[in-house]
Amino acid sequence: MKIKKVDYNIANQRLDRYLRKYFKPYPEIKLSDIFSRIRKWAILVNNKRVEWDYRLLLGDEIKFTNIKTWDKKPDKIAVPKENKIKQLDLKDIKKILIYEDENWIVFNKPAWIVAHPSNRHENDLCMNDYLEQYCKLTWIRDGSDTFKPSFGYRLDKDTSGVLVWAKNYEALQYLNEIIRDREIDKEYLAFCLWDAPQHEIIEKKLERFYSKKFGSSHMKVSENWQDAKTEIWNQRSKNNPILWEVSLVKVKLYTGRMHQIRVHLASESLPILGDIIYWNPAANRKLYKQLKISRQMLHCSRYGFVDIDWKQLSFEAPMPKDFEKLFL
Repeated sequence: MKIKKVDYNIANQRLDRYLRKYFKPYPEIKLSDIFSRIRKWAILVNNKRVEWDYRLLLGDEIKFTNIKTWDKKPDKIAVPKENKIKQLDLKDIKKILIYEDENWIVFNKPAWIVAHPSNRHENDLCMNDYLEQYCKLTWIRDGSDTFKPSFGYRLDKDTSGVLVWAKNYEALQYLNEIIRDREIDKEYLAFCLWDAPQHEIIEKKLERFYSKKFGSSHMKVSENWQDAKTEIWNQRSKNNPILWEVSLVKVKLYTGRMHQIRVHLASESLPILGDIIYWNPAANRKLYKQLKISRQMLHCSRYGFVDIDWKQLSFEAPMPKDFEKLFL
């Protein structure tokens, strides 16, 4: 463990900007590595996990933990980005394109594709690669060398559905603002175990914690943390010869906490099928062996909001084929 005390030369800086300077002598540590370590509790301030935009105060203590794991050499050589995205054909990209106008690009994100690059998926195609290749082949930014289309929210790697990118800085600011003010209308579809109630509102506070088993941040129900509200409707239940009884539920989010749907449903004894964190591993193996389903059955089916020009926008992604398998 290393400890750095914040003095007058460091105070009042944003944490991520200070860390960029701190790691400048180490070119092997990229900006994505810094953000990853902040998220995974490897960089703490006053023994607490803080966000990347935390403003450092005089006297704060920055702790760098798990130092031994920082110097590991990569298991494989990184593939140059230009070689990676060459395999993306415009026709294939357009198959998942839902909508585009002067402000927004909307994709139906497939399962098993991460939203943006990370250390674990450095050589894998991500949705940012799809976006970059699409813009390269079809669209030129309006004279901006500093702004690239960016998304205001993420979907987990194995969650499919609607993902929205802002095409300009004004749109990105607006999207971030309405997300913060909870002015987004979000609906998901989820397959869960057992017979779900016809209608239920789940209001349970959630707390983030670090799991040593998985090496990442997870969530749990807690009475002393962030408010979270989820509403569900049972769309259909049926007996499944492999998994006993399952239900397809429509989910409406009123808050956007990490893993909120997964934790809330699991807390009501309605775990999402295929969830490797909040469900039974043995049942997951059964799901894969019998139906070849190897991801959590969660899909962002609709994402709506009032646009900058007061036009109502609503984007929908159809039910994925692996969802249909459970009703065959």
